[in-house]
Amino acid sequence: MDKNNINIFILAGGFGTRLRSVVNDVPKPMAPILNIPFLEYQIKEIRKYFPSSRIYLLTHYLSEIIEDYFRSDKSIIVLKEKKPLGTGGSIKNAINQLQLIESESILVFNGDTYIAPDLNSMVKNSKNKISILGSLQNNCDRYGTLIIENNFITNFNEKKVGINNSYINAGCYYFNNLEFFTKIKEEIFAIEDKFKEYLLNKKIDLFRYHDIFIDIGIPEDYDKMIKYIKDLNNGER
Repeated sequence: MDKNNINIFILAGGFGTRLRSVVNDVPKPMAPILNIPFLEYQIKEIRKYFPSSRIYLLTHYLSEIIEDYFRSDKSIIVLKEKKPLGTGGSIKNAINQLQLIESESILVFNGDTYIAPDLNSMVKNSKNKISILGSLQNNCDRYGTLIIENNFITNFNEKKVGINNSYINAGCYYFNNLEFFTKIKEEIFAIEDKFKEYLLNKKIDLFRYHDIFIDIGIPEDYDKMIKYIKDLNNGER
């Protein structure tokens, strides 16, 4: 696999409303974890597999803070949205801005979720045009869950309290080409909504993931991320 051929997108445009009680002066992906922005930890994990690929940060809210911080790193490029476009619209907008051709590949990450999957394996084992990282969670109250048959995702369950020991959408996607986006006419849309439509006729691969998953969108998990990094630094993990 040519590691320079995959474009890496990080969705970093959200407002972070639920986190503002503890972090209110920076966008959520820049929330400080031991004085280092969350995005730095996420990028460090990605760089283990793609050391020289360009990383595109798809921003909107308080974009200037992200732009200023990463200005000196020429391998990280900020693409700012003029208005919120939703997760899917943000990706489509970036594809159009970069004038990517349909045969190109992209890896997409949520900018508020810390994961550490084997990205080489995820890409290598992709059999269809789209793969989604599924994280096995004991408590799925905050998330919709995935309906799975064999190693394929067949649908997305809506969020429901009381669902345990199920796979959730971890917010990491591999598109081995961009055909999925060429058929979408809308400018603003959520990616999961279009995945559901896509599943009516096509298959989406599941890449099973059983390691660390921290969504810093709420104060409790923001604190969990701080503790996780402290433990790492102290050699306790």
